[in-house]
Amino acid sequence: MTHAVKHHPGIPLLEQYVEGTLEADVALAVAAHIDLCPHCQQLCQDLAVEQGTQLQLMKPVDTQDSEPDWQTMIDSITAEPPLANPPRQHKGPITVQFKDKTFQVPRALARLVEQQTKWTQLGSIANNKLPAGDKRHVSLLYIDKDTAIPQHTHRGLEITLILSGAIVDEQGQYGVGDILINTPDDTHTPRTLPDQDCLCLSVLSAPLKFNKGITRLLNPLQHFFY
Repeated sequence: MTHAVKHHPGIPLLEQYVEGTLEADVALAVAAHIDLCPHCQQLCQDLAVEQGTQLQLMKPVDTQDSEPDWQTMIDSITAEPPLANPPRQHKGPITVQFKDKTFQVPRALARLVEQQTKWTQLGSIANNKLPAGDKRHVSLLYIDKDTAIPQHTHRGLEITLILSGAIVDEQGQYGVGDILINTPDDTHTPRTLPDQDCLCLSVLSAPLKFNKGITRLLNPLQHFFY
């Protein structure tokens, strides 16, 4: 049975996505969510129509004195050399592997998962950093079944998109397609279900901050992992 996505980006975030004004790493997480969420797919279509209507109603700019040289523009475009390695066209499912497991991921992640590097594992958690932008740490995060990530707060923005399995924290349960957005005001202790592992897309603008007991010793080191 397909999980009904319950946790979505807010309307302002979707509006910025449709406008093309989101930073690339955040737009990646939103795009991957949209791939998994029919509700947000429809919302984005509606927002695109609304923005298109607004553009049509805008007063046209008088270009009489600055008519563009269309032929020069076309000649410049057609003179560009063909790509040596054109983008690969994916016809089947997009998958990633961790040990003996294969996970299907959204098409928005296709280009990045092809370039994924080795997994870094610490106990029941593994991390695979993706070659995304410089401002944020973008990675695939694997969490084995019945595993808790120690309680932590956030020094910056944390976006987590569930790609497989589920996560539970103090606010509820999140399944495939659900997106969690946490800020420095949020504290939580996410964990997986007793019988199911989990794969997430993680976008972090700063390292986490662990709060309790011996896990606080991870604070000077954990940015190498997360």
